[in-house]
Amino acid sequence: MNKYKITLLLISVFYSSFCSSGDTNTITYGYDKLSSEIYATNGDIKKTLKFKFDYTGNPSYSFDFFSNSPSIVADGRSLHDFTAYTTLKLNHSDFYFDCLYYDIKSKQNGMLVKEGVCGLNTVIPVNYAEYIEGKINDIEKDIDSLDTSLLVSGKIKYLPVVINHNANGLVYKIYESKDAFLNDNFSILVVKNNRDCEIFPDNPWIITENGKPFQEIEVKSEVMRNGKLILINASPKDFGINKCLLFPAFSVNVNKAFFYDSSFNAKKSYLIRDDKINLTAISNDGKWCSVNYLNDKNKTVKGTMLCSQLNL
Repeated sequence: MNKYKITLLLISVFYSSFCSSGDTNTITYGYDKLSSEIYATNGDIKKTLKFKFDYTGNPSYSFDFFSNSPSIVADGRSLHDFTAYTTLKLNHSDFYFDCLYYDIKSKQNGMLVKEGVCGLNTVIPVNYAEYIEGKINDIEKDIDSLDTSLLVSGKIKYLPVVINHNANGLVYKIYESKDAFLNDNFSILVVKNNRDCEIFPDNPWIITENGKPFQEIEVKSEVMRNGKLILINASPKDFGINKCLLFPAFSVNVNKAFFYDSSFNAKKSYLIRDDKINLTAISNDGKWCSVNYLNDKNKTVKGTMLCSQLNL
């Protein structure tokens, strides 16, 4: 998001607005610069939310529309460069956060993430900045848990990152090479239990519905329309080869791969053959691998395993 473009827009007009159509009502959202308020009108009813633009802070805050939805936009530049779009909606007399979309580039490990989660259904708190930044900080910690130097140094040839996993299949991001990683070029691969493989190139967005299952995941492409960023349904591309077989997610290669404690004693917990993992680190001697395992309820289990028991 170019915050300078937003500034010029608001100098030109006193407010911006957009209509959102529901099943029976049309709600107009906008921002009134004179009163420093986000507003929503539905017929003769008008609700407002106090909101001031802040271009001096880091992150900065502004109001705009993201994919045709009214949004509070946070734009930060630090150890991570990010733009977060928190969309809002009017529900009866209260404004709610509906979705959080984030475009984050980590300066810690170079990862680029374009994702969103909808169905937040959270009443907008007075300290909305604390809420947004708390969410982004948690996401940044998760991004930085991956040791991408393994790819850059040549210890691994490609980098898969499992995003979502349950009984219906697997969704993961793939950097096909070191060059692809350094050029921020990733694809999303969707592997279903019938082994169908869908490939979405060119850095698409992954959108999930809060608390919903695998089939609710959407892969989106971004386009610009009238100077606004819009997400549209992405279409898988046929490359003539099965990239899910060419670039599989990292997995367990034995019947039981036990986790080990800090003294390298085997624990009772283990993964089974073909369980998919994210690799976060390899010991200097190449014996031990730190991994994150995303179970079929999308809960992360972290631990140490023998690298020899993994397909890397």
